[in-house]
Amino acid sequence: MGRFVPKDTFYKKAKLEGYRARSAYKLKEIQDKYRIIKKGDKVLDLGCAPGSFIQIIAQEIGRDGLVVGIDIQPVTPIPDKNVSTITGDIRDIDVSKILQRFSIPHFDVITCDIAPNLSGIREADEKNIDELYDASKHIVVNTLRTGGHFILKSFFSESFSSKQKDLKNLFVRVSIFKPTSSRGMSSEIFFVCKERMG
Repeated sequence: MGRFVPKDTFYKKAKLEGYRARSAYKLKEIQDKYRIIKKGDKVLDLGCAPGSFIQIIAQEIGRDGLVVGIDIQPVTPIPDKNVSTITGDIRDIDVSKILQRFSIPHFDVITCDIAPNLSGIREADEKNIDELYDASKHIVVNTLRTGGHFILKSFFSESFSSKQKDLKNLFVRVSIFKPTSSRGMSSEIFFVCKERMG
């Protein structure tokens, strides 16, 4: 099954405006509502392919900011000088080496738009969703500064409420947001987590 639906208005809009995927508008909506990303921020984007989140982040952080994207798939280079991408699996990547590589102590914001490959077999899908959540949380705990923010795509599943509770132990405010640019039939939502507690 392809990434895009040909008659999708957000797909057409993305093509017209030079974004790599319709998901750019999901982050735009989150940013417009919550103002998560600021000029000069150092941002880590998990599951960044094909790069639409990075395109939005690069605009928001300006020349003094940095966005580092990680994906298991290689990403076609993005020309902005404040962008760097790494090919790797977030489940086993050494995040401390990423901080060392860019000579930074931490990230100000982490975004994660990863969608696991869903098989339709509930137990297997739950396991994949939980694995990616655990990997994302591990990276947040080890690289996000106190007071930093986290945007995480999730799905309504049996472990949804436990994830929400878990995030509330890490952040001052945890909001649930479904962008209008999400497909109507999709169960995806975003956790918008503000101000990581020390």
